[in-house]
Formats: sequence, C-alpha cells, structure tokens
Amino acid sequence: MNLKDVTLIVAAGGKSTRMGRDKRFLPLDGESLLARTLRKGRAAGFRSIVLAAEGERSDLTALAKEYGVQLVTDEIPAQGPAAAIAAGLGAAKTEWALVLSADMPFYDFELVRALLPQAEGETQVVLPTLLGYWQPLAALYRRDAGAVFAAAIARGDRKLGIILRELVVRELPLTVDAGLFFNVNTPAAYRLACGRLANEQRACPILSIAAPASGTGKTTFIERLIPLLHERGVRTAVIKSDSHGFQLDTAGKDTARFTAAGAEAVAVSSPDGYFIQQKTKTRQDFQNLIANIIPNSVDLYITESRSRGVLPTFMLDRGLGIPEIDERVAACFAKGRSIDTDVLTFDLDDMDTAVRLALFLMGRPLYGADGTMFLTM
Repeated sequence: MNLKDVTLIVAAGGKSTRMGRDKRFLPLDGESLLARTLRKGRAAGFRSIVLAAEGERSDLTALAKEYGVQLVTDEIPAQGPAAAIAAGLGAAKTEWALVLSADMPFYDFELVRALLPQAEGETQVVLPTLLGYWQPLAALYRRDAGAVFAAAIARGDRKLGIILRELVVRELPLTVDAGLFFNVNTPAAYRLACGRLANEQRACPILSIAAPASGTGKTTFIERLIPLLHERGVRTAVIKSDSHGFQLDTAGKDTARFTAAGAEAVAVSSPDGYFIQQKTKTRQDFQNLIANIIPNSVDLYITESRSRGVLPTFMLDRGLGIPEIDERVAACFAKGRSIDTDVLTFDLDDMDTAVRLALFLMGRPLYGADGTMFLTM
C-alpha cells in the first residue's frame, strides 16, 4: 500500500476559540493555513482528499473547488474532531485514510510511509505517538472505524480517547521532529509558526535579539545562547547593529593608518580568520552583510538590534523601556513582568526555553523531553 491507496481527510472544524478568529484562514506566506494543508496534501499524491468541516460556507466551498477536494460536513454540530473523523471516513473512497488536523503547517506527509506497514490484520487505527503523546489527528484509520465514531457521537461521546478504546489500535512510537506536529491554536503559536515559516524561505535561518533600551542584556543573552546551541550542533554568526558607529582598530596600527589615509575599505586576513571594514554612506541591510560570510559555514545568524529586529525576534525586557511588540516578535524574555498576552513570555534567564524556541524557529529537530512544549502550545 502507498499514498495512492489512501484518502486524506483534513479535519477543519472547530470554533477557534483560543485563537480568537478563524485559524483556518490565517495567512501564511501568501496562503491560508488551510490552503497550505490542502496544497501539500494534493502534492503528496493521495487517491482523494476529503475536507471535513462543521458546515458549508462559501470560503470553504471555494477552497474545495480550487484544490479538487470533497467537502463534507458534520451531521451533528459542535462535536469537535470526532465528527470530522466520522464524516470524513463516511466519504472515504479507500479502505484506509489519513486523518490530519488542518492546523499542522509543518507536518511532513513522508511520515505516512512509516504508518502504512502497520495497517494490516484486525487493526483499525494506526496511532503515532510522540514522547508518549497520542497523535489521533495525524493517524491512519480504517474506513469501518467511521461507524464507531458516528455511534459514539449519537450516544453523546465525543472525546477521541474514549472512542479509540473501542477500536483495534496499533500504536507506533515515532522519534521525529516534534515541530512537525505543532498546532497553531493560539495567537502565540501563530507567531512562532510565522517565524519558522520565514526561516524556511531563507538560505540560512535568522534569529533577532532586540530590546527597547540599552542595559537590558542583549549581548549577555546572546553570549549565553551561543554555546548552548553549539552543544546541539548549531554554528552561529552574530551581526550587531550599532547606532553610534564603531572603529575596530587601534590608533597607530596599520589598518587604522590605511583608513586614516583615505582607504574606503580595509581587509585583514590571518590563519585564524579575517575581517573587512568598509565605509558606506548609509547603514547596510544585514542581508548584505550575510552575503559576505563564507557560505555553508553558519547554521544560524543571530542579529542584535535596538528595539526592532526581523521575523522572528526574541524581545528582551528588564523594565528599562516599553517593548515594541509587533508581528516580528515570536517570543519575549522578561524579568518580573508579562509583556503581552498574545506572546509567549519567559523569564529572562530561561536559556533552556530560549534554545528550544531557537531550534524550533530554525526548523531543527526537537527530540526527547525538549520537544514537549511544542505539542500543546
């Protein structure tokens, strides 16, 4: 069995109460979250795709038509993902179907290939587990399981854990990037998703460290972060923005004398490395600076900036100013106060979390206990 023998059921119901707006249509790099899932599913090569939603709407109908998928709706409203599974399996054209939540923007459909060999015998559900957590909205279901879900809903049971106990379930522990199962359920999770997606579009990921005032500890924060990332195999380069200007060389040294003599640029090469100091009439965008760093020598660029960074940014706060929280801020690290309810905020000294977030934002795998925080964001 391969993906051509499987139906994809995209579970796209729910009220998005924690998000505060319809998460299915959140913009991600020029398309909605739901459109991203449908597009990736179509490209994966499933026999057919079923979009299971709580009811018909013109925007859902338009998406279904655009991606050539079948739209089905809940028979009984407000029954959560159980209703989507029941309706989706009822419409499936194949014996087996992958049920996937529509709010997993980084799910890799290659994972399905690990599930397929387990779909045999009396098994009705191939249930992946990650770090001990069930992943019922990224699982394989045999078509006849739909009747069990429908019957459970009819008698008032809608919790997946209860219904799964009535089925023949084969659990499959996975040791994969926990970020692949990341759910965009809250505004804070959406910020992280946007940050990771921005880095997916870059040749090398970027992480900005910003603060509203000098003395907050940006340099110290970066100094502590670099060796922790290095322990995890991440090579970093730091680009610092200085609004006051700078001079690398000491008066009397050759390079300082060359600059004083009028040289527009001075380069120094040694067995241990090199630097280039060049005069410019305007501040150079850090993307131009990145281009001068040896390709493939760095896994993550860290930029230190005053007040503003690029997406994704860690905003630091020590009560010395008012942090500017805009769409570029992925998370905050503060001392003694919470900055914004829509942004994840951690203690300024919580470097373990800083490392986990950095790895997630750069798309690096998260294994073991380090990944658990991204399962229930």
